[in-house]
Amino acid sequence: MKIVNAWHMAACAAALALPLSAHAAETGGCESFAWSVTTERQWLTSADSETLASGAKVSAPPDKAISLSLLPMDKISFPVAPTSRRKNDSGDHYGGFVTFDSVGDPGIYQVSLPMAGWVDVIQDGTAIKSAAHSGKMDCNGVRKTVRFAIGPGPVTVEISNIPKDSIKFAIRRGE
Repeated sequence: MKIVNAWHMAACAAALALPLSAHAAETGGCESFAWSVTTERQWLTSADSETLASGAKVSAPPDKAISLSLLPMDKISFPVAPTSRRKNDSGDHYGGFVTFDSVGDPGIYQVSLPMAGWVDVIQDGTAIKSAAHSGKMDCNGVRKTVRFAIGPGPVTVEISNIPKDSIKFAIRRGE
C-alpha cells in the first residue's frame, strides 16, 4: 500500500512540474523563437510606426509596425468574436482591429506583439486557425508571434485582451 501511495505522490509531483517547465520554456531570449523575429523586433522597438485607430481600413500592411489605438473590451464590437476567452469585460483590458484590402501574395504571414494578448486573423468572415505560434518572456520588443496561412483578398487582424489602450504590432510574410 505504501508503494502505491509513493507512486501516486511521485506521479502527482511530476504532473505539477509540467506547467512549471512549460512556463520556463518561454525564456531563452530573442534568438530562441521558433522562427526569426529580427525584423519584427526592429519594427516594434522603432519610434517609426503607422498610427491607426481601431476599425481602420487600409490597402496593405506597411513595412513597419502599426500603432493601433484600442477600445475597452466592453465597448468594442469585433467583426468576428475573438476566439479566446475574454479575460475581463470590465474595461481594464482593450482590443481593436484593422482591415487590409490585401496582405499581398497568399502565404504564411506572422503577426507579432510586444506584450501578451490575443491575435485573430479573419478572412471571409471566419477566424483562420493559426498555423504556429511562439512566445518568449525575455525578448525586448517581441513577446508573441503567431503564423497564419492567409489567402487572397481582405484580411482583418483582431487584437484583444491587451492591458493598455494602445499596442504596436507587426504583420509580414513569414520567411
